[in-house]
Amino acid sequence: MKFTKSEQTLNDQDIVDAEAKLGIKFPLVVRNFYLSSNGGIPEPYVFENDDIDTVISEFLPLISERRGTALQAYERLVTEKQLVPWYFFPFAVDGGGDYFFVDTSISEGPVYFYRSDSADNQHLLSLNIGFEKFWTLLKDEI
Repeated sequence: MKFTKSEQTLNDQDIVDAEAKLGIKFPLVVRNFYLSSNGGIPEPYVFENDDIDTVISEFLPLISERRGTALQAYERLVTEKQLVPWYFFPFAVDGGGDYFFVDTSISEGPVYFYRSDSADNQHLLSLNIGFEKFWTLLKDEI
């Protein structure tokens, strides 16, 4: 997986500090992604399955001085609005402003998509894949 416009490189202490601030522990696969790339624009960037077809506009950086971060999104979406359980961590946003979350309570890091405009009030959709598999399923736009 390649990311462009990634932020400054992170180290283990940056991740430990983020975990302590949030009160969660990242699955190893999430930790490794943040150590290899602190956010950015994925290439390829289209995710589709039987339920959704969307573009990933950004893998949210954990730390940034220039743009919004996953930590800020967590504060807004999880702590303030309580849209998802406290152990869900927002890691990416799609072109329409909806978020992808990883369940940090399970080592495989299952991925969920939060659809803000769901007609049937079923906002949180399980993608039935882990965090690492999610990135391998992205495709180029046709």
